[in-house]
Amino acid sequence: MYSPLNYKPNTKIEKLTVYVMEMAAKNLTDDIKKLALETGAELVGVASAEKLEHESLPGHRPSDILKTSKNVIMLACGRSLNEDRDYVYNWGPDFSLTFISLKDETKWRRKQAKGCIDAVKDFLQQKGFNAVIESHGWTGVLSFKLVAYLAGLGVMGKGNFIVNPKLGPLNVLACIVTDASLECDEPLDVDVCKDCTECIKACKYGAFKKESDRYMWIGDKCRCYDLIMNPVTLKWTYGPCNSKCVHACPIGK
Repeated sequence: MYSPLNYKPNTKIEKLTVYVMEMAAKNLTDDIKKLALETGAELVGVASAEKLEHESLPGHRPSDILKTSKNVIMLACGRSLNEDRDYVYNWGPDFSLTFISLKDETKWRRKQAKGCIDAVKDFLQQKGFNAVIESHGWTGVLSFKLVAYLAGLGVMGKGNFIVNPKLGPLNVLACIVTDASLECDEPLDVDVCKDCTECIKACKYGAFKKESDRYMWIGDKCRCYDLIMNPVTLKWTYGPCNSKCVHACPIGK
């Protein structure tokens, strides 16, 4: 259990104070997880903002979103976001455009995810805490992979995406940065991939290179993160491979 204090208690009063604060943090965490699961989240985890501060680059830390941040709540609200889109690409000499059609299931998942995130944020604010949403990673501040790992939601698979041992790849994620004292989760220690290389074989752009007994992800060759503008909404999305590596993962099928 992560103690909200930065010192080791010595006297009986200090030990009692720490115990009371830890129990309060545990009860609040339990209430948040129960609410999140009831309103649509499939997984809920908590990562220490202090750990993220140490392991993240400047400009990508919880304090860049909320100066008084103590913890980051990670919500997994769905796993089929990308594969439920229909893409049509048009390429030009100096630009690339894509038309996106969201299926009804995806629209429902997005609505469900937003309701879940708002419910947790509102609950924290009603309790008197600051809570800021970074939904779906669009702001580019926090590394959702790092938060999900530290929050115990999954581990980094061979394809460089987060995989939960039971649910598989986690695609619809959202973070809530808060100054509430919570009980943090521990990262998972499990080999989910074993000998499987389906995600590696699915990549047609050479974004993986084998070095000794492991595969290295080459970000410059990955086409998943290419920015493409939607000409209808004038918003940016990702393509053109549509995350085939993620969809090839057999876990959670």
